[in-house]
Amino acid sequence: MRFHRFYVDRPISEETFDIVDANLIHQWRDVFRYNVGGRVILFDGSGTDFICMITSLRNLGATVSVVQKMENIQKPKRSLWLCVGIVKKDNFELVVQKATELGVTHIIPLLCERTEKKNINMDRLHKIAIESSEQSGRADLPVIHDIRTLSELFKEMILPREKFVLNFDGKYIGDISPTVPSELAVFIGPEGGWSDREMKEFVLQNIQAVSLGTQVLRAETASVAVSSLLLL
Repeated sequence: MRFHRFYVDRPISEETFDIVDANLIHQWRDVFRYNVGGRVILFDGSGTDFICMITSLRNLGATVSVVQKMENIQKPKRSLWLCVGIVKKDNFELVVQKATELGVTHIIPLLCERTEKKNINMDRLHKIAIESSEQSGRADLPVIHDIRTLSELFKEMILPREKFVLNFDGKYIGDISPTVPSELAVFIGPEGGWSDREMKEFVLQNIQAVSLGTQVLRAETASVAVSSLLLL
């Protein structure tokens, strides 16, 4: 039998514990119509899935007991940091959803010179990441960083040593993807592309330019394409 998966924002370290997340209780009671004795899979981002039985279901909470622990083998073959220029409408939400499903480990929204949208709803993005991890069977959640400019990001020195920037003049990424390291960062520009100053900054940082071919792709499409090539 296939059980639905749910993320809990707490370490699962006890055989029996309470659930107090109001949104999760609403899903169980009103959406899935669970009753006492129902079974679910819970995960806390540690890499283990827990099959749990609902032993009490109340208006404001529930109690569950761990029935079985399973190591989650849904792990990407490398750690990918996706640094993406903020895009218009809800398209950045699509980036987060698909990047989570594909196994991206870090997502950094970039405020670029040609970025038209200047802010995003971080709470909404975190909720999307949780739902995508639940649906895809992923063992953990991606880290969604606060908005940064390129200069701020480079000053922090938090990125992996190996980095690529998507640009038409770069080498085709399909020719190098089998040899890329186990941890890397990829930069994807906003709708208007990278400015000349930003490209000079990538050169100063010794970041190699790569391309996805001759097609002109939207930022969200490029994010999905490069994540698929590097992770699947």
